[in-house]
Order: sequence, then structure tokens, then C-alpha cells
Amino acid sequence: MSRTLPHIKWILPTAPTNPVTMNGGMRMPSWYDIESLSKSRGAEACAGIDGSASTLHSLIEGEVNKGIPASRIILAGFSQGGAMSLWTGLQLPSRFADKLAGVVVMSGYLPKEHAFALSEHGRSTPVLHCHGTADPLVLPQFAEASKATVVEKGHTGGYNLKMYQGLPHSASMQELNDIVKWISEVLPNNV
Repeated sequence: MSRTLPHIKWILPTAPTNPVTMNGGMRMPSWYDIESLSKSRGAEACAGIDGSASTLHSLIEGEVNKGIPASRIILAGFSQGGAMSLWTGLQLPSRFADKLAGVVVMSGYLPKEHAFALSEHGRSTPVLHCHGTADPLVLPQFAEASKATVVEKGHTGGYNLKMYQGLPHSASMQELNDIVKWISEVLPNNV
């Protein structure tokens, strides 16, 4: 992607190591606790999510302090990283002068939806949500429910949910090409 998008600076944070209930309490990279795969992901408590959101907000703030406006920053992630991108990017605090350029969710969902509230900036932040129709871990209906919830809460920035036929909890070249095209549109090189 660096050759296709040479004007993009990539920052790839790794989730901290935390105990995860779903894995019998074993410690593993995780932005927040996942209780199970069987119930609605949006109803879980997601212990640790607020601290992780603060970490991502600090990363954004660091880039803003280096002279990159929030309007030139995209949050993106896969699975739980995608969930964090959606949760964090659409609840961007008012201390940021601009909204983000966008949010990309790959095989993710809206976590802790009962506590989710769009920020003023988040209402108009564009979202590209990519999901496989054969995902056994984050079911396709979780992606559809995430879009419905975000739009129902007042999102007007364009929530594009793209489903990929037969794709499991993974990425495909078509999906990656679609993401590159979308990033090129929301972060053009000529600015």
C-alpha cells in the first residue's frame, strides 16, 4: 500500500496484553475484554475499552501536535481493531478542531453499543465497513446491526457497508483494493 498511497504515514499500534474472558482468562493482545462469540457483541461490557480509546485519542493528538490535522487522519483496523476504530473515531472528543478523514472497519462491529454516542465530529465522519458473508467469528449480521445503530444514532457522514461473498474472518485482495480506493478519495494526494 505504501507504493499506491505514498503520501500516507502508517501508524500500526498493537493492542496491549490483557486477560480475555472468551479465552478462559488467558492473556493475549486485546483492546478490551470479549466475553463470548455467541451473544450480541453490542451488549457486552467491553472492560478496558475506554482506556484503549484514550490511548488512540492520544495517538491522534500526537499527530495533530506534529502538524497533521485530524481531517487528514483515518482510523482503521481489523476485527477488534476495527471495532476500536469505529468506537473511537465516531466519538472523537471536542478538543480536536476537525473531524477525522474517516474510519475503516474490516471484519469488525460496534462494541458496547448501549453506551455509544456520536460526537459532534463523529456524526459526519465517513465510514467504510468491509465484512465477509462467511465470517464465523464476527457474524455478518453484527456488521449490519452496527451500521443500523450508528445511522439510527444520527450519523450522516456516509456509512458504506461492503459485503464480500464467501469471505471468512479474513481480508481479500478485492477488499484491500476497495480500501485503497476509498482512502485515495478521502485523503487525496493533492492536498
